[in-house]
Amino acid sequence: MNSLSPLIAWLLVLLTLGVATYFARQQVSTLRGLRGLGELALEDRRYLRRQAWRRLFGCVMLVAIASLISGWYLTGQDAGIDALGDQLKAQAAAGEKQPRPEQEQAKRFYVYYWISVLLLLLGLVLLAAADIWAIRRYSVRHFRRLSDDRRAMLEHQIAELRRERGLDRNGPAPS
Repeated sequence: MNSLSPLIAWLLVLLTLGVATYFARQQVSTLRGLRGLGELALEDRRYLRRQAWRRLFGCVMLVAIASLISGWYLTGQDAGIDALGDQLKAQAAAGEKQPRPEQEQAKRFYVYYWISVLLLLLGLVLLAAADIWAIRRYSVRHFRRLSDDRRAMLEHQIAELRRERGLDRNGPAPS
């Protein structure tokens, strides 16, 4: 095993926990701040609340991933997998083709353990995709609202100008 692996893993765990803590504090602050924003539209308030909860759930998933990675190294599983690999190589060299039941069980545990880490990571990526999709829908909705407001304002200004100059839609107003 590479002696640098545990150090990198612990740095990754600390970085992950730091990122999760930083963003969780931001989202809690957002949720608290929503209470004081009475003038915010209900639709916007709902969007911001859901976004904050999505991101808090993502922070929980980050903590779970960091916990599983740190648990791997705290329980000495990294050394155990190396020892199992050495045993299986020695058995193969001795002519044993089938691993013993306890070795097979240990292999299954290692596989399921890392599959769970990867599934959490996949869940985090899917949650980020859902957040991006929600941001897109929110921005499209606001863009349309701004376009409609701009169009209504321009139509109102055109109508005012026509009235001031005595014009109707077909040209000069009849006298």
